[in-house]
Amino acid sequence: EGTGWRAKAIKRPSAGKTGTTNDLKDAWYVGFIPQLACVSWVGYDQERPLGKSETGSRAAAPAWVNFMKEAVKQYPLQNFRIPDTIEFHPIDKENGLLLAEDDKKAYFEVFAPGTAPTRISGDKQLKARDFFRLDLEETL
Repeated sequence: EGTGWRAKAIKRPSAGKTGTTNDLKDAWYVGFIPQLACVSWVGYDQERPLGKSETGSRAAAPAWVNFMKEAVKQYPLQNFRIPDTIEFHPIDKENGLLLAEDDKKAYFEVFAPGTAPTRISGDKQLKARDFFRLDLEETL
C-alpha cells in the first residue's frame, strides 16, 4: 500500500519514504531494514527534469529494491523492535476516531502514550460550543 509498495519485493520487514521534487528533477527512495539503511537517488548532475512520470516510486524505488535484494542476504531475517513507550489503537480511516479491534474498517495506528483519540467513531457529532466544553468537563 502507498508509493513504497515496491519494497515488499525484498521479502523483509522494511520501512521507507518516496520523494520527488516539485519540478521533477530529483526522485528519491529512502528505506531501511532493522540492520541497514539505504538511499536511492535518481537525477541528472546538470539539473533538468527526469520526465513526467519519473517519481520516487517509479524511478528511485526499483533501484533501492535491486540493491537491497542482494544486500539483505548478509543479515538474518529480523523484525523491527517495538518500543515499550508506544501504544497501538484501532482507528477509523474516515475520521481518525477509535473503533473496536474487530471492526472490519479498523486499522491500527501508533501513538505516544496519552495521545490516542478518546472519542469513538460513530459517536454523535458535537456542536462547536459543546466541543470546547470538553476540556473543562474533563478537569472538573
